[in-house]
Amino acid sequence: MFVLKQFLKQLMLPPVSWLLLLVVVLLFWRRRWARKLFFAAFCLILVLHSGFASYGLRYPLESRYTPLIDPTKNDPYDVIVVLTGTTIPARGLILFPTIEVAMFRRLDEAWRLYRIRRKPIVVSGGHVNPFTPAQNENQIARDYLIRWGVPPADVLGEDRSRDTFESALEVQKLLKQKGWRRYLLVTSAAHMPRSMLAFSARAPEPIPAPGDFSLGELKLTPLDFFPTSEAARGIAESLHEYIGLANYYWRIHISRDE
Repeated sequence: MFVLKQFLKQLMLPPVSWLLLLVVVLLFWRRRWARKLFFAAFCLILVLHSGFASYGLRYPLESRYTPLIDPTKNDPYDVIVVLTGTTIPARGLILFPTIEVAMFRRLDEAWRLYRIRRKPIVVSGGHVNPFTPAQNENQIARDYLIRWGVPPADVLGEDRSRDTFESALEVQKLLKQKGWRRYLLVTSAAHMPRSMLAFSARAPEPIPAPGDFSLGELKLTPLDFFPTSEAARGIAESLHEYIGLANYYWRIHISRDE
């Protein structure tokens, strides 16, 4: 099921979804509706890959939860849980393992919260791609926290989960094993609504502590109405989150997926 979900996700997200739409148009080009569909798709691509559309899609995700500036003003908690993003193993021309920007910002936020109130940090997330061998991705993320000064005894890893929903299930097992209850949940701001949906249902009681905010003040210029690669990436990431929200809502409230 996990592998099937990965295929379906690729089919639904740009650019594959646009390519499939183009194939349909070419197959039925002689039909009037196909030519109308082509024009509509062309306009949709122009609009969705512009800066203002990317901002509009991402804003509801990032504004859902505010940053946790001072965790000492919250009720006591037992642990900090940070969800992994993309890590980059050492291979090819990459001599040393590293992490992408979003993962760096998540870890940086967890480190900031740790310095304010020293609680164990659980790095949750393992290998995702079912067609490639594991590259010790979770350990790469943990090593960053240790290099920044977090004692190794305070850094725990959960590397069995392959997505956010599985992270919630595996973290719940760890919380029960350690006797922990309340915890700070650290992830990217755009990823937090989906994460809170899964963790609130499967591993209560999370306290949202979003990091990796990407939206500043909205100041549109004429160039923002042109399609850009940055806007296209933002659109794909936002659509990924909305599809994930719909999937998790169905799994939790309709299918009762355990």
